[in-house]
Amino acid sequence: MRKQSFLRKSVSLASVISLLTIPLFSTQASAYYGNAAIKPAVTNLTTKDWVSAQSNTGDPKLAIDQDLNTYWEASLGAGQNSVEIDLGGTYRGMRKVGVVFPSLHGEYRYKLEASGDGVSWFTLSDHSAKGITGGEDVLITQSAGIRYLKATLLGVSNGAIPGIAELRINNYVLKENLTVGADISWDTSFPNRMYTTQNRTDSPSSDGHMIGTMQETGMSLVRFRIWNQPRDENTGAPVPNVNGSMNPEDTLNKSLYANGLGMKVGLDFHYSDSWADPGKQVKPQGWKNLNYEELVEAVYNFTYDVTAAHIEAGVTPKYVQVGNEIINGMMWGNEKIATGLEPNYAKNDPSYFAEQGGELLWEYWNSADPEEQAAYDAAWDRFTGLVDAGLRAAKAASPASKTKIHVIVSTNRLAKTMEFWNQLTHRLQEDYNNSFDIMSISYYPEWHGKMSDLTTYLHAFATEFPDYELAISETSHPAAGGESATGYPNSVQGQADFMTDVMRACNDTINNACSTMLVWEPAIWQSMFTRIGNTDYWQANDSTRVFHEAYSKQILESNLYLTTRLYHAPKLPKTVRLLDVETNEVVNIAVTWDPIAAESYAALGSFTVTGTTASGKVTAPIAVMMDTCVLENLMDNFIKSKELSGPLVPQLTNSLKQVQHHWKKGSLKNAIKFVDQYLTHLNRASNDKHISPNARETLAEHARLLLEELHKANRLKK
Repeated sequence: MRKQSFLRKSVSLASVISLLTIPLFSTQASAYYGNAAIKPAVTNLTTKDWVSAQSNTGDPKLAIDQDLNTYWEASLGAGQNSVEIDLGGTYRGMRKVGVVFPSLHGEYRYKLEASGDGVSWFTLSDHSAKGITGGEDVLITQSAGIRYLKATLLGVSNGAIPGIAELRINNYVLKENLTVGADISWDTSFPNRMYTTQNRTDSPSSDGHMIGTMQETGMSLVRFRIWNQPRDENTGAPVPNVNGSMNPEDTLNKSLYANGLGMKVGLDFHYSDSWADPGKQVKPQGWKNLNYEELVEAVYNFTYDVTAAHIEAGVTPKYVQVGNEIINGMMWGNEKIATGLEPNYAKNDPSYFAEQGGELLWEYWNSADPEEQAAYDAAWDRFTGLVDAGLRAAKAASPASKTKIHVIVSTNRLAKTMEFWNQLTHRLQEDYNNSFDIMSISYYPEWHGKMSDLTTYLHAFATEFPDYELAISETSHPAAGGESATGYPNSVQGQADFMTDVMRACNDTINNACSTMLVWEPAIWQSMFTRIGNTDYWQANDSTRVFHEAYSKQILESNLYLTTRLYHAPKLPKTVRLLDVETNEVVNIAVTWDPIAAESYAALGSFTVTGTTASGKVTAPIAVMMDTCVLENLMDNFIKSKELSGPLVPQLTNSLKQVQHHWKKGSLKNAIKFVDQYLTHLNRASNDKHISPNARETLAEHARLLLEELHKANRLKK
């Protein structure tokens, strides 16, 4: 085991300590560049194709089809009255379930339960004793992961459809579940630049560094790439300066600085003197003449030394990444002819490829030729040995750090990446009794597919490899630059929407498997900053607010379901409920409702009113109902105006009492009979002198409306 480090510390600590004496934080900036509308990222999980529904009756899929005009229908009499939803995995961010019943005017007795395993259930909402009308938003305080939901219908009022029109299962991006950060390795490469969140050039909003400014926007994790002996890709000449070189000393300086800010640090070993990616994986010059066994030892020693230097300096990496985008292997050797994408210094020096390395021979995957298949397996053996060396060294130097492997998924090439994970995980376990913690990918829509493809990739990994944490190690999108082919415009708003959707895709992965999203070089590549004039100041785009604003801090009861009688203004609540995510408590918050025109409740049906709270909008669908009280009120008005009098009054009153009595009992046929009796009394010629034509016409019209409601309810009952 290596105990000594070759890193020089004399400059590192002094420079970082001097940086940390500068005030690093300021109040939230008020002026970002451009404008982006950013809302908390939330997903109705029923839109995911891996979510399923089951029931012993009806079509349960209709309860999660995002269509309020369809519904799952229960068979209450047969005791088949439950629908169960399987989310495919657990979700800790699932904090609200919207339940909508088919009949907005109906009263429903029901119970909503949740479970993580389908065996042990706990209650989310219980209206077994007293029903609710229309539906409800259920706020969930339990932070344990929920996979299953079960809605059990226990009874409905007369005239209401027994069933559920929609279950909206909302998953929120929460700080506790998703870490956002960036690869900001270029931080020391541009010492004259000042980064800020404000539109001013006299002083930056924090300390002017990329790292500190990105922390200001909401990031909490930084990744730094490591090159062995950085050199010019054209000439091969070593980079003369430490700052901005990406060498181990430069990396340690940045790590110390970030750690001093309280940020988490990730290390990204390229095992090269310059860029390593799917198109080129060139050995460091100092290792090019090593045979395979010596190369394995060099990987171990270098990984151990750099990681141990961080530990000695007081920085415990959050994770150590072994290799960068190594879908095609790493430290390529004499496995095959070079691709031609290598830097010039390697193209012009065949000794880089004289010895064995760790390139994977994908062209022989599934080959029917025994020799080619043997070459494929041998390449995997060599590659796995190199990866194992890096993993063992990282764990030995920093047992508390997680280990990460980073690849890509090219468009329409998911099967290749799945083969990579299968080969690597099995070979590490079987040949070396070793493993790693985090499977990660890059996601650039130009090369890796649509946002829906990213969701597919993450779901496939989480399903096939449930024991591994997932991460998006690189992503970005431009805020300018003409036409876009990514599905997002090249604008500040498009950049914000893209970042929100990547966060959402990661957060929506089953079992909260995807824990981290890293933006690649947000200050330089497809930049999230815009230069202020010709100055050295670079202002954060408004899109960077996404790293604060996409997280939900409060979850609002945003839908209320109310009823009112025909011609009666609805009673609207003065408060609605709000879940405070930080305290995990439900509180009441004041709501101010928009004015309601009398015409809205002057006809049967429904209408919606909007309310405003300090935490967002609330909508209240309101069902306008017809019942005996409407006729009673009309009769009272006609009695007061002397348009209704004499013996007709008790005749009509008694008929209505009988209607109400039988309706309440559920005897709809008898209720219909007494409405008919009511109409007979109204139309009897001998009562002409006791009622005006206007009163007779009005009461008869509303009695027929009541009769129509009763007939509907009776048909549903059958």
